[in-house]
Amino acid sequence: MPSGDNVENKEQRNLRLGILEGLLATPWMLLSLPAGFIISGLLTLYYDVSPVVYGIIASLPAWSNALQIVLTPVVAKFLNARDLALVLSWMNLGLWCMLAAVLGYLPPEDSKSAGQVFLIFFSLAALSQSLAGVGWTAWVQQWTPTKVRGAYFGNRNRQISIATVGFLLIAMGTLNWFGESIWAYQTLIIVALLCRFFSLLWQHLIVTPPEANGTLVTEGWLRELAGLRKHKNFLLLIAFGSWCGFWMSLTGPFIPRFVYEHLSVLPWQFALVNILATLSGALTLPLWGKVIDRHGCIPVMMISLSLWQAQNYLWCILTPSLSWLLYPMWFWGGMVGNAYLLGLFNLIFKIIPKQGRTAAISANIAVTSVAAAIAPVLAGQIIEMSESLGWPILTVYRIGFALGPTSLLLSLLILRKIKEPEIDGEGSVMGAMRSVRQILQIQGLNFLANASFVSPIIKRKK
Repeated sequence: MPSGDNVENKEQRNLRLGILEGLLATPWMLLSLPAGFIISGLLTLYYDVSPVVYGIIASLPAWSNALQIVLTPVVAKFLNARDLALVLSWMNLGLWCMLAAVLGYLPPEDSKSAGQVFLIFFSLAALSQSLAGVGWTAWVQQWTPTKVRGAYFGNRNRQISIATVGFLLIAMGTLNWFGESIWAYQTLIIVALLCRFFSLLWQHLIVTPPEANGTLVTEGWLRELAGLRKHKNFLLLIAFGSWCGFWMSLTGPFIPRFVYEHLSVLPWQFALVNILATLSGALTLPLWGKVIDRHGCIPVMMISLSLWQAQNYLWCILTPSLSWLLYPMWFWGGMVGNAYLLGLFNLIFKIIPKQGRTAAISANIAVTSVAAAIAPVLAGQIIEMSESLGWPILTVYRIGFALGPTSLLLSLLILRKIKEPEIDGEGSVMGAMRSVRQILQIQGLNFLANASFVSPIIKRKK
């Protein structure tokens, strides 16, 4: 039998390795989202990928998240949580290494062929990344002690916020130094992949406790999914998340494209904008936790979403001469968007049923991801059709920018119908925020890229 000191030393070593691998994985997480400002600059400015293809590529992470509810029970027959996380992560890394090598030979003047290559690549990369995320979410709960999990990931997220700002500064300098050259994007991809390589090496050193359950799904998976129909509050929460996910994803992935093409903003300048949102969001996180503790999730979400979407009407009037407004907009969006995110997490924690919690998390991710996946595909079709008909594209964008905030403000009618429990939930809802994180990361909240949400940050006083 191992002594208590040995067990404690292994736990402490695992926790240190978990922080180190998270810091090293941060550049890759920031870069891997196809609608992020780096990859969107590559697709839009250098390869001039069509709006339809761009919309499909931007939707692929959401489609992959939706597929996990079908694929997880299948892969669970062959791989445990640790093996799934590591095998799919190495596969994903190999795909990105291939892309880094191919970029130097992919002619920028052939946008159609480039679009096809990117479409195939991101289809495989998004699916492997999503499945790796499922494995990581299950595995990390096996080696992080329950009693310290909330404090541990809070500390880990704070350090990742610092790493996020650091990589964004590197991205800003690289994009400014190399200008429109492909070397800027290749350099950033190579840096991110080197960091990811070492993060996976550190993951291999994490020791799974022998008593941990390595399975990904429970035996009554389908029965648990069917039982979710009885929980009205949970169904309303899915409806709210799906509505918001659709409208945030309709114009959100196209914001970098709009900024580059119609506001004459350069990628390094947009990197600075993202830094401001990251800083304001990370610094106000503890404050919003206290506000939610005192007033509850739904009131804070209603106020923060209203303040956030009210300022988004400014997109309707932005021109190159007013592009300086992006800086205060992103700073403000980082603060109030963070309040919405934290309130939503705490609300999910309270409402998700105790019985069948894993199935409920998967169902929530799947349904909301489908809604978020449809939106950018539809937006790309609308933009390309408008171009073929000779409609002014700037006007099309502005109509979308007006519809988005209006529809999101209407979502408050759904939110009001949800009854927030007076007491806190039990257990863990780790992994429930994956699709929301990706949506909000597109909005500029890059510190969410590798953050983990495992339990309420602040518990309400009884």
